[in-house]
Amino acid sequence: MGVNTIFINALMLIAVLNPFGNVPLFIGMTEGMEKEIRKKLFKAIALTGFFITFLFSLVGEFLMINFYKIDMNELRMAGGLILVLMAVKNLIFPPMKKEREEAHISPEEQIKQAVIPMAFPMMVGPGSLTTALIGRSEYGVVYNSLSILTAFAVIFMIFVIGNYLEKIFGKLVLYILSKVMQIFIMSIGFRIFFDGFFKMLELKYGL
Repeated sequence: MGVNTIFINALMLIAVLNPFGNVPLFIGMTEGMEKEIRKKLFKAIALTGFFITFLFSLVGEFLMINFYKIDMNELRMAGGLILVLMAVKNLIFPPMKKEREEAHISPEEQIKQAVIPMAFPMMVGPGSLTTALIGRSEYGVVYNSLSILTAFAVIFMIFVIGNYLEKIFGKLVLYILSKVMQIFIMSIGFRIFFDGFFKMLELKYGL
């Protein structure tokens, strides 16, 4: 394990977090917002998403095993199904566009009101949290933490240049990239599900 492990795990997390799908949505939701405020908001979204994912990767397994009596193989199966269903939903159904209220509030208040729905659950959700938890189980705390940090650093950069990406490539290209990401997510979901399924069979029946 080394740099390749961090890079591969970070790419998997980026695919699940789907920044290319979120960029047009977030730009639409922050339409009319000043450039500096929008940049601060995107930074806040990336930081909030990072800390939620990082903390869950540290304590999630403890909570699952001790409070809910769920082992990692069961979590792999559930997480894999979540990723598959999430990918199918995103491929078939278009995202709901939430209209932003035009309110004369301070920049700080605008950021506070927007961070939670945007960082969680719009970007970070059950799929990404499960992926982070499985990453910790497979690669260890250090490698997984570095992967999470790398993933959110890349996502922040994508958000910052999001305006330019949309102008250069257009909404259609970002839309296509987002859909391609869903295929990867579905593949990852199936792999995680069957990995947990066969490991559980091996433990229970010695197959």
